[in-house]
Amino acid sequence: MTRRPLPQIDRDAIVHRLRLCREAMVELRMGSPPRSLGRAAADQMIENIDELAWILTGERDHLVAKGHGRALRPK
Repeated sequence: MTRRPLPQIDRDAIVHRLRLCREAMVELRMGSPPRSLGRAAADQMIENIDELAWILTGERDHLVAKGHGRALRPK
């Protein structure tokens, strides 16, 4: 089975918009009560956005924010 190339698209613009959408879904998730429909929908959307970003970039965690902590702070 051969892999079909994606049509000519502005991948950077699409990934940027996906990042904005993902940030909104993370905000929705954080503001939703546990076991709520809003939280479940946000979780599913985040999964879908991450998968689409993976298809476009080839990186599984392209949109996942890197951790923050004491070890990552500049001295």
